Amino acid sequence: MDKFELKLDQAARAAWLSYVGGRTQDEIASQLGVSRPGVQRLLALARQEGLVKVHIDHPLANCMTLSQAIRDRFGLAFCDVVPADPGAEHSSAHYIAIAGCDLMTRYLERTEPLTLSLGSGRTVRATVEAVSRMDRPQHRVVSLVGNVARDGSSNRYDGVTTLADKTASERFLLPAPVVAASVEERDAMRSQRLFRAILDVASEAEAGFIGIGPINRQATLFQDDFINEAELDELLHHQAVGELLGWPLDQWGQLIDCTVTRRITSPALEGLARQHLVALAGGREKGLAILAALRGGWLKGLITDEAAARLIVDSG
Repeated sequence: MDKFELKLDQAARAAWLSYVGGRTQDEIASQLGVSRPGVQRLLALARQEGLVKVHIDHPLANCMTLSQAIRDRFGLAFCDVVPADPGAEHSSAHYIAIAGCDLMTRYLERTEPLTLSLGSGRTVRATVEAVSRMDRPQHRVVSLVGNVARDGSSNRYDGVTTLADKTASERFLLPAPVVAASVEERDAMRSQRLFRAILDVASEAEAGFIGIGPINRQATLFQDDFINEAELDELLHHQAVGELLGWPLDQWGQLIDCTVTRRITSPALEGLARQHLVALAGGREKGLAILAALRGGWLKGLITDEAAARLIVDSG
Protein backbone atom coordinates (compact mmCIF):
# COMPACT_ATOMS: atom_id res chain seq x y z
CA MET A 1 0.00 0.00 0.00
CA ASP A 2 1.54 3.36 -1.06
CA LYS A 3 1.53 6.56 0.96
CA PHE A 4 -1.58 7.99 -0.74
CA GLU A 5 -3.58 4.82 -0.09
CA LEU A 6 -2.47 4.91 3.55
CA LYS A 7 -3.62 8.53 3.72
CA LEU A 8 -7.00 7.59 2.19
CA ASP A 9 -7.34 4.79 4.74
CA GLN A 10 -6.71 7.28 7.54
CA ALA A 11 -9.12 9.79 5.95
CA ALA A 12 -11.81 7.09 5.81
CA ARG A 13 -11.28 6.32 9.51
CA ALA A 14 -11.49 10.03 10.39
CA ALA A 15 -14.67 10.42 8.32
CA TRP A 16 -16.30 7.38 9.91
CA LEU A 17 -15.45 8.59 13.42
CA SER A 18 -16.80 12.06 12.60
CA TYR A 19 -19.95 11.39 10.55
CA VAL A 20 -20.98 7.98 11.88
CA GLY A 21 -19.37 7.80 15.28
CA GLY A 22 -20.19 11.40 16.18
CA ARG A 23 -16.74 12.01 17.67
CA THR A 24 -15.30 15.50 18.07
CA GLN A 25 -12.19 16.50 16.15
CA ASP A 26 -10.18 16.44 19.38
CA GLU A 27 -11.33 12.88 20.08
CA ILE A 28 -10.46 11.80 16.53
CA ALA A 29 -7.04 13.44 16.81
CA SER A 30 -6.34 11.54 20.00
CA GLN A 31 -7.50 8.21 18.56
CA LEU A 32 -5.59 8.54 15.26
CA GLY A 33 -2.52 10.16 16.78
CA VAL A 34 -2.63 13.31 14.67
CA SER A 35 -3.13 17.00 15.40
CA ARG A 36 -6.52 18.73 15.23
CA PRO A 37 -5.53 20.52 12.00
CA GLY A 38 -4.46 17.10 10.72
CA VAL A 39 -7.99 15.79 11.36
CA GLN A 40 -9.45 18.72 9.42
CA ARG A 41 -7.16 17.93 6.47
CA LEU A 42 -8.18 14.24 6.60
CA LEU A 43 -11.89 15.12 6.58
CA ALA A 44 -11.34 17.51 3.66
CA LEU A 45 -9.51 14.73 1.77
CA ALA A 46 -12.35 12.29 2.46
CA ARG A 47 -14.88 14.75 0.97
CA GLN A 48 -12.61 15.58 -1.97
CA GLU A 49 -12.11 11.91 -2.88
CA GLY A 50 -15.82 11.09 -2.64
CA LEU A 51 -15.49 8.90 0.45
CA VAL A 52 -18.29 10.82 2.17
CA LYS A 53 -21.80 10.53 0.72
CA VAL A 54 -24.56 12.32 2.60
CA HIS A 55 -28.05 10.82 2.89
CA ILE A 56 -30.63 12.80 4.85
CA ASP A 57 -33.56 10.61 5.87
CA HIS A 58 -36.29 13.26 6.18
CA PRO A 59 -39.28 14.25 4.01
CA LEU A 60 -37.76 17.70 3.41
CA ALA A 61 -34.75 16.10 1.72
CA ASN A 62 -37.01 14.74 -1.03
CA CYS A 63 -38.72 18.13 -1.35
CA MET A 64 -35.36 19.86 -1.75
CA THR A 65 -34.32 17.39 -4.45
CA LEU A 66 -37.56 18.00 -6.34
CA SER A 67 -37.31 21.79 -6.03
CA GLN A 68 -33.75 21.75 -7.39
CA ALA A 69 -34.81 19.53 -10.31
CA ILE A 70 -37.67 21.89 -11.21
CA ARG A 71 -35.46 24.97 -10.87
CA ASP A 72 -32.82 23.49 -13.15
CA ARG A 73 -35.28 22.07 -15.71
CA PHE A 74 -37.32 25.28 -16.16
CA GLY A 75 -34.75 27.96 -15.32
CA LEU A 76 -36.64 29.33 -12.33
CA ALA A 77 -35.13 31.87 -9.98
CA PHE A 78 -37.03 30.33 -7.05
CA CYS A 79 -38.80 27.04 -6.30
CA ASP A 80 -40.02 25.76 -2.96
CA VAL A 81 -41.61 22.32 -2.59
CA VAL A 82 -43.50 21.63 0.64
CA PRO A 83 -44.28 18.13 1.99
CA ALA A 84 -47.64 16.54 1.23
CA ASP A 85 -49.50 13.82 3.09
CA PRO A 86 -50.85 11.49 0.37
CA GLY A 87 -53.54 10.27 2.74
CA ALA A 88 -55.03 13.70 3.41
CA GLU A 89 -56.74 15.72 0.69
CA HIS A 90 -55.50 19.33 0.40
CA SER A 91 -53.09 18.67 3.30
CA SER A 92 -50.37 20.80 1.75
CA ALA A 93 -52.46 23.91 1.02
CA HIS A 94 -51.66 25.37 4.43
CA TYR A 95 -47.93 24.80 3.97
CA ILE A 96 -47.95 26.36 0.50
CA ALA A 97 -49.65 29.42 1.99
CA ILE A 98 -47.07 29.64 4.79
CA ALA A 99 -44.18 29.35 2.31
CA GLY A 100 -45.85 31.96 0.10
CA CYS A 101 -46.33 34.23 3.10
CA ASP A 102 -42.63 33.96 3.95
CA LEU A 103 -41.60 35.06 0.45
CA MET A 104 -44.26 37.78 0.26
CA THR A 105 -43.19 39.15 3.65
CA ARG A 106 -39.61 39.52 2.44
CA TYR A 107 -40.87 41.91 -0.21
CA LEU A 108 -43.26 43.76 2.09
CA GLU A 109 -40.65 44.35 4.80
CA ARG A 110 -38.64 46.58 2.48
CA THR A 111 -38.59 50.25 3.37
CA GLU A 112 -38.30 51.54 -0.22
CA PRO A 113 -41.59 51.85 -2.17
CA LEU A 114 -42.75 48.62 -3.78
CA THR A 115 -45.54 47.63 -6.13
CA LEU A 116 -46.79 44.08 -5.63
CA SER A 117 -49.34 42.42 -7.91
CA LEU A 118 -51.78 39.66 -6.97
CA GLY A 119 -53.89 37.14 -8.80
CA SER A 120 -56.79 35.50 -7.02
CA GLY A 121 -57.76 32.07 -5.74
CA ARG A 122 -57.90 30.13 -2.50
CA THR A 123 -54.14 29.71 -2.11
CA VAL A 124 -53.36 33.35 -2.88
CA ARG A 125 -56.02 34.45 -0.39
CA ALA A 126 -54.69 32.03 2.27
CA THR A 127 -51.17 33.37 1.69
CA VAL A 128 -52.33 36.96 2.22
CA GLU A 129 -54.25 35.98 5.36
CA ALA A 130 -51.05 34.52 6.82
CA VAL A 131 -49.16 37.82 6.44
CA SER A 132 -48.63 39.71 9.71
CA ARG A 133 -49.75 43.31 10.05
CA MET A 134 -47.13 45.94 9.26
CA ASP A 135 -47.18 49.63 8.41
CA ARG A 136 -46.11 50.05 4.79
CA PRO A 137 -48.04 53.04 3.35
CA GLN A 138 -45.29 53.52 0.75
CA HIS A 139 -46.24 50.25 -0.99
CA ARG A 140 -48.90 49.58 -3.62
CA VAL A 141 -50.91 46.37 -4.12
CA VAL A 142 -52.60 45.87 -7.48
CA SER A 143 -54.95 43.24 -8.89
CA LEU A 144 -53.97 41.21 -11.96
CA VAL A 145 -57.40 39.71 -12.47
CA GLY A 146 -60.96 41.03 -12.49
CA ASN A 147 -62.72 40.91 -9.12
CA VAL A 148 -66.31 40.69 -10.36
CA ALA A 149 -68.24 37.50 -11.18
CA ARG A 150 -70.75 37.23 -14.02
CA ASP A 151 -73.66 38.02 -11.68
CA GLY A 152 -71.97 41.17 -10.35
CA SER A 153 -70.86 39.66 -7.04
CA SER A 154 -67.31 40.33 -5.87
CA ASN A 155 -64.57 37.73 -6.09
CA ARG A 156 -64.39 36.22 -2.61
CA TYR A 157 -60.84 34.99 -3.20
CA ASP A 158 -59.38 38.37 -4.11
CA GLY A 159 -56.54 39.23 -1.73
CA VAL A 160 -55.71 42.83 -2.67
CA THR A 161 -58.06 44.48 -0.19
CA THR A 162 -57.00 42.18 2.65
CA LEU A 163 -53.29 42.72 2.02
CA ALA A 164 -53.71 46.48 1.66
CA ASP A 165 -55.64 46.59 4.94
CA LYS A 166 -52.91 44.61 6.72
CA THR A 167 -50.08 46.79 5.42
CA ALA A 168 -51.77 50.20 5.05
CA SER A 169 -50.70 50.10 1.41
CA GLU A 170 -52.44 51.71 -1.55
CA ARG A 171 -54.81 49.33 -3.34
CA PHE A 172 -55.72 49.11 -7.00
CA LEU A 173 -58.59 46.77 -7.93
CA LEU A 174 -59.46 45.71 -11.46
CA PRO A 175 -63.20 46.55 -11.72
CA ALA A 176 -64.15 43.94 -14.29
CA PRO A 177 -65.25 40.34 -14.76
CA VAL A 178 -62.50 37.89 -15.65
CA VAL A 179 -64.27 37.24 -18.96
CA ALA A 180 -66.38 39.98 -20.52
CA ALA A 181 -69.72 39.17 -22.14
CA SER A 182 -68.44 40.23 -25.56
CA VAL A 183 -65.32 41.46 -27.31
CA GLU A 184 -66.96 44.88 -27.60
CA GLU A 185 -67.58 44.99 -23.84
CA ARG A 186 -63.99 44.00 -23.14
CA ASP A 187 -62.64 46.67 -25.49
CA ALA A 188 -64.92 49.29 -23.94
CA MET A 189 -63.66 48.44 -20.43
CA ARG A 190 -60.02 48.49 -21.46
CA SER A 191 -60.47 51.85 -23.18
CA GLN A 192 -61.58 53.53 -19.96
CA ARG A 193 -59.00 55.85 -18.41
CA LEU A 194 -59.27 54.32 -14.92
CA PHE A 195 -58.94 50.79 -16.28
CA ARG A 196 -55.81 51.77 -18.20
CA ALA A 197 -54.40 53.46 -15.10
CA ILE A 198 -54.72 50.23 -13.11
CA LEU A 199 -53.04 48.23 -15.89
CA ASP A 200 -50.21 50.78 -15.84
CA VAL A 201 -49.74 50.21 -12.10
CA ALA A 202 -49.75 46.44 -12.68
CA SER A 203 -47.04 46.81 -15.32
CA GLU A 204 -44.81 48.52 -12.72
CA ALA A 205 -44.99 45.67 -10.19
CA GLU A 206 -41.67 44.15 -9.19
CA ALA A 207 -43.23 40.84 -8.17
CA GLY A 208 -46.56 39.09 -8.48
CA PHE A 209 -48.19 36.18 -6.64
CA ILE A 210 -50.75 34.22 -8.64
CA GLY A 211 -52.65 30.95 -8.57
CA ILE A 212 -52.85 28.31 -11.29
CA GLY A 213 -56.17 26.73 -12.15
CA PRO A 214 -56.81 23.45 -13.95
CA ILE A 215 -59.30 23.42 -16.80
CA ASN A 216 -61.72 20.56 -16.11
CA ARG A 217 -65.26 20.10 -14.84
CA GLN A 218 -64.12 21.27 -11.40
CA ALA A 219 -62.30 24.35 -12.76
CA THR A 220 -62.39 27.33 -10.41
CA LEU A 221 -63.28 29.62 -13.32
CA PHE A 222 -66.43 27.56 -13.83
CA GLN A 223 -67.27 26.76 -10.21
CA ASP A 224 -67.00 30.42 -9.20
CA ASP A 225 -69.17 31.55 -12.12
CA PHE A 226 -66.54 33.44 -14.12
CA ILE A 227 -67.35 31.31 -17.19
CA ASN A 228 -70.45 29.29 -18.05
CA GLU A 229 -70.68 25.64 -19.09
CA ALA A 230 -70.65 26.40 -22.82
CA GLU A 231 -67.44 28.41 -22.39
CA LEU A 232 -65.89 25.61 -20.34
CA ASP A 233 -66.82 23.14 -23.10
CA GLU A 234 -65.10 25.39 -25.63
CA LEU A 235 -61.89 25.47 -23.59
CA LEU A 236 -61.95 21.69 -23.19
CA HIS A 237 -62.59 21.31 -26.92
CA HIS A 238 -59.40 23.31 -27.56
CA GLN A 239 -57.55 21.00 -25.12
CA ALA A 240 -56.86 23.61 -22.47
CA VAL A 241 -55.29 22.05 -19.36
CA GLY A 242 -54.83 25.11 -17.15
CA GLU A 243 -55.15 28.86 -16.82
CA LEU A 244 -53.12 31.79 -15.50
CA LEU A 245 -55.17 34.87 -14.59
CA GLY A 246 -57.94 33.42 -16.76
CA TRP A 247 -55.69 32.94 -19.82
CA PRO A 248 -56.08 29.30 -21.00
CA LEU A 249 -52.99 27.23 -21.81
CA ASP A 250 -52.50 23.98 -23.68
CA GLN A 251 -50.25 21.22 -22.32
CA TRP A 252 -47.15 22.97 -23.74
CA GLY A 253 -47.99 26.29 -22.14
CA GLN A 254 -49.11 27.98 -25.34
CA LEU A 255 -52.01 30.43 -25.18
CA ILE A 256 -55.18 29.09 -26.74
CA ASP A 257 -56.97 31.36 -29.21
CA CYS A 258 -60.73 31.01 -28.91
CA THR A 259 -63.79 33.17 -28.26
CA VAL A 260 -63.20 32.99 -24.49
CA THR A 261 -59.61 34.19 -24.76
CA ARG A 262 -60.62 37.21 -26.82
CA ARG A 263 -62.86 38.43 -23.98
CA ILE A 264 -60.41 38.12 -21.06
CA THR A 265 -59.81 41.40 -19.23
CA SER A 266 -56.61 40.46 -17.35
CA PRO A 267 -53.28 42.00 -18.39
CA ALA A 268 -51.62 40.06 -21.21
CA LEU A 269 -49.18 37.45 -19.89
CA GLU A 270 -46.49 38.70 -22.28
CA GLY A 271 -46.70 42.11 -20.61
CA LEU A 272 -45.88 40.60 -17.19
CA ALA A 273 -42.55 39.13 -18.30
CA ARG A 274 -40.55 41.86 -16.52
CA GLN A 275 -41.88 41.10 -13.07
CA HIS A 276 -40.96 38.23 -10.76
CA LEU A 277 -44.13 36.17 -11.21
CA VAL A 278 -44.49 33.46 -8.55
CA ALA A 279 -47.22 30.81 -8.74
CA LEU A 280 -48.76 29.27 -5.61
CA ALA A 281 -50.40 25.95 -6.46
CA GLY A 282 -50.26 22.32 -5.41
CA GLY A 283 -51.99 18.97 -5.55
CA ARG A 284 -51.67 16.28 -8.18
CA GLU A 285 -54.93 17.50 -9.76
CA LYS A 286 -53.15 20.76 -10.64
CA GLY A 287 -49.93 19.10 -11.79
CA LEU A 288 -50.61 19.30 -15.53
CA ALA A 289 -51.72 22.94 -15.27
CA ILE A 290 -48.57 23.86 -13.33
CA LEU A 291 -46.44 21.95 -15.83
CA ALA A 292 -48.06 23.87 -18.69
CA ALA A 293 -47.27 27.21 -17.03
CA LEU A 294 -43.66 26.11 -16.56
CA ARG A 295 -43.30 24.84 -20.11
CA GLY A 296 -44.65 28.15 -21.41
CA GLY A 297 -41.97 30.04 -19.48
CA TRP A 298 -44.55 32.28 -17.82
CA LEU A 299 -43.16 31.93 -14.29
CA LYS A 300 -40.05 33.10 -12.45
CA GLY A 301 -40.91 31.23 -9.26
CA LEU A 302 -43.07 28.40 -7.96
CA ILE A 303 -44.29 27.25 -4.56
CA THR A 304 -45.91 23.84 -4.80
CA ASP A 305 -46.16 20.52 -2.99
CA GLU A 306 -44.59 17.09 -3.31
CA ALA A 307 -47.51 15.55 -5.20
CA ALA A 308 -47.50 18.15 -7.98
CA ALA A 309 -43.69 18.37 -8.02
CA ARG A 310 -43.32 14.63 -8.54
CA LEU A 311 -45.73 14.73 -11.52
CA ILE A 312 -43.85 17.73 -12.96
CA VAL A 313 -40.44 16.06 -12.63
CA ASP A 314 -41.66 12.76 -14.04
CA SER A 315 -43.45 14.43 -16.97
CA GLY A 316 -41.32 17.51 -17.61
